[in-house]
Amino acid sequence: MVCCGDHRCQCNSLCLFLVYSSPGISSGSKSWVEGLIGTDQIRLPLRLKESASLENFFCEGNREAVGFLRSLIASEGPRVVFLHGPDGAGKSHLLQAYCRLTLHASKVPFYASLGMQESSPEMINGLEGADTVCLDDVDAIASESRWEKALFNLFETVMESDRQLILAGRYPPVHSGFALQDLTTRLASGGVWAIKPLDEDELPQALRLRAGERGLEISDLVLGYLLRRVRRDSATLFNLLDQIDEQAFAHQRRLTVPFVRDLAARLLD
Repeated sequence: MVCCGDHRCQCNSLCLFLVYSSPGISSGSKSWVEGLIGTDQIRLPLRLKESASLENFFCEGNREAVGFLRSLIASEGPRVVFLHGPDGAGKSHLLQAYCRLTLHASKVPFYASLGMQESSPEMINGLEGADTVCLDDVDAIASESRWEKALFNLFETVMESDRQLILAGRYPPVHSGFALQDLTTRLASGGVWAIKPLDEDELPQALRLRAGERGLEISDLVLGYLLRRVRRDSATLFNLLDQIDEQAFAHQRRLTVPFVRDLAARLLD
């Protein structure tokens, strides 16, 4: 059970990060999901973040890493992959995008952020029904004995089966501060990829790409306003763009500077 990861979700409980209604989820997979949470009804919200896809990830400096993830869906390459990079580089986006690819391949994904306050080592036990396990913010549990043992055991079970374990953290395994040396060695045994953040020139291009994928027409004036008035980090700007899109659709409004200014004032207050 994991948090939905949706920035609009106000729930305090843990939610299963699976699209239960997806045509790619078989009845057998649904039974495993229900067994995992011990109820016949899965708590909402369930959906993966709609904006998470490899198509709208501006990958100018990360082409090899994105290409590598695409190849993994066909079970090519190592079964354990570690992504690392600074906050806002896009690691969470890539993990959630890969979950979507897993769903489209009629497989069952599991996503969790280990940095959540509600998380516990038990949440990554008993995941035999998941074809792909994606764990975010793994450095948050470094040096915590119970967590490290649980992660070590998960690695071993993945290696014994035809499944994948994809992890992300700020630093590569050797610099993540794990006390269990065997865990460090194992997490570094597959592909280790550095995810580079967007630079000043790439950020406007990435915003245009993200807007275009959502069918949004964003003018130079609106783009310039966002880049001048909003904190220039990709996570803040992309989250704001998602919310602007929803509000523009709900009110049937074009994206103008006054409209975006009013929304930004409310949403970022």
